[in-house]
Amino acid sequence: MWNDLEEYIIKLCNENSAKTNKKTKLVEIGVGKFQTISNHLKENENIELIMTDIDPANEDVIKDDVFNPNMKIYANTDIILSIRPPSEMQDAIMKIRDELDCTLIIKPLFNEDLSIKTSKLRLKNYNRASFYIYLKE
Repeated sequence: MWNDLEEYIIKLCNENSAKTNKKTKLVEIGVGKFQTISNHLKENENIELIMTDIDPANEDVIKDDVFNPNMKIYANTDIILSIRPPSEMQDAIMKIRDELDCTLIIKPLFNEDLSIKTSKLRLKNYNRASFYIYLKE
């Protein structure tokens, strides 16, 4: 499942980079200690990866609070990614997305629905991965 999510994100970033002739800026919010996907994404030449968390696990992660975000971190973001964000964070992530007008991908816990009250996010099944996405047109 994780490989399929990673494959979809890389495909999306590569398509965006081909359209814009620049790296796709992807910000992963609430990265925590699960950095398997992030470690692979940052190897892609078409992706500029920024990882944020309230409690950074290492020096590669920028300290940020989604409830009081430093919007300078998110400037010119093309895609926001959040893997297993707690339900209380989801509306705050959506507010950041709305301010930036970018694509948003949320992969909730396996048995969890989103708490976000919007019709903008759609369930996407890509191979064995299921996640919610709001694609910027």
